[in-house]
Amino acid sequence: MKVFNYISAFLLAGAAIVVSCSQNEEMEGMESSQNFQINVFDGGYQNIDAVGTRAAEKDYSTEFVTGDAIGVFAVKNGTVVEDINNRRFVMDDGIWELNDDGEVISYKANEFERMKFYAYYPYSEDATFDPSKEDPFETYVKDWKIGNDQNENYTKYDLMTSKGEVQGDRLKGKIAFTMQHRMALAVIQMPEIVYSFTNEPAIDDYKLPVTVGDFNVDGVPAKPFYQESTDAYRFLVKPSMTFAITGSYTGVKEMNYEIKKTLEGGTAKKYVIEDPNKISHLLAVGDYYCADGKIVSASESAPANAIGVVFYAGNPQPSVTHPEKYNSDNDALKRFGAGCCTHGLVLALKNANEDRIRFGEDKKNYSDFMSDEDKESYVSPVAGKDDTVIPGFMGYNNTVLMEMAAEQSYGGAAQNAITNLESYREAISVPAVATPWFLGSTEELKTVKAALANINKSIEKAGGTLLVASDITGIAVGNKDGDTTFYWTSTERNSDWVWCNSMGTANNDSSGSGRASRKDGSKGWFRLSLAF
Repeated sequence: MKVFNYISAFLLAGAAIVVSCSQNEEMEGMESSQNFQINVFDGGYQNIDAVGTRAAEKDYSTEFVTGDAIGVFAVKNGTVVEDINNRRFVMDDGIWELNDDGEVISYKANEFERMKFYAYYPYSEDATFDPSKEDPFETYVKDWKIGNDQNENYTKYDLMTSKGEVQGDRLKGKIAFTMQHRMALAVIQMPEIVYSFTNEPAIDDYKLPVTVGDFNVDGVPAKPFYQESTDAYRFLVKPSMTFAITGSYTGVKEMNYEIKKTLEGGTAKKYVIEDPNKISHLLAVGDYYCADGKIVSASESAPANAIGVVFYAGNPQPSVTHPEKYNSDNDALKRFGAGCCTHGLVLALKNANEDRIRFGEDKKNYSDFMSDEDKESYVSPVAGKDDTVIPGFMGYNNTVLMEMAAEQSYGGAAQNAITNLESYREAISVPAVATPWFLGSTEELKTVKAALANINKSIEKAGGTLLVASDITGIAVGNKDGDTTFYWTSTERNSDWVWCNSMGTANNDSSGSGRASRKDGSKGWFRLSLAF
């Protein structure tokens, strides 16, 4: 069985399924040999955190998958029906098939309407069922054992039972089971590492996952089921019995916690571990950005897992830096993810290519594919003769367009850029709280150039590749006969030229900004960035 946010599956039992028929096709009291159908629903856990409602929590529902097995009982006149006594049904590609040594169960109208049906999951040959009790599964539930390997066998311990009745005359033999979870569910939400920046203007708090330690249930080591979609840990516990869950984690510092509670069967509660500790930090150009998302001050030793250096501190989203120009509809960086990309920009420690190379192989704009609809969601990277007409940090926007172009017939215009981008992404991973690596626009590289000394100082300490400044006055960056070194941007000038940056004054521009032919001009480096 798989665990999902919301599940409602139709499950069919028996060797054959009969499509709908009219009520007049079978006279009252006549028996049919057709096999009966079963609808099985997971009723979910009741979330006791939801104030004022008894609705089931969709996040805690489950889905049956191929190979899962349920057991079915039928009771008539207080006695278990002989040929429907713990019958084993196994799911196979969405169909529940009878899978034991007994005979096929055929629908008998008059008899089935006087029976009560019960189902449970997971199937066991040793299931205890007592029809004389109001809850025939009472003893089975009481004696149920929950193992400490829930990380691998969560659904094996998630006991569910249900009572079903024959539904109506039109769909003969249709039985509905709404499975009820008999254990209780304790859900643990771990805290986060929080960087509280002291910058002015203010920068949003930056949050990272803690390092989770060991878990114990009632003093015994245990492994919970981790649900990635909710970033939470689940423990099935016995109902109406006090349980104690203890554990540790490492955030700002190593911390321990204990949860000692009691839950009723079929209920779920989320326990959020609170951590008052925060990291107070002044985010600055030159700070190290690490593979795990942590930030280390430029004044400290370079961490071994550093992947880049901060070159801009603050929210870099174009609709924030230039609200008169952009909005949430055409700000690709803002759309990337909630809580992401509001803190700063990072420059990679190394070039994406060792030897200088041309931008692409075709003389055309990689953005020529853009439709009117694309232009509503993205900003065209074509700046023309004046790169300042597209202000703001547009590198992520441009790189997404570059990747879209590669899926069509325009990828050749940025072929080398795309190839080196993909290679660097594969070689140097980034944390989940950051964007993928992207090729900065003219604005990103101008910002780097303005703080070149501080950035290079941190890069050198981290063992990275220093940025090279070209100061050959009077020689345009794009002069293919010159020996000017430069770094490509993702901003296009026209179908031939692409904007670049020399990190010096090679083109008589103190910002380092210049242009080079994407196919026939000088060769440059690709130095990538990310936003966090």
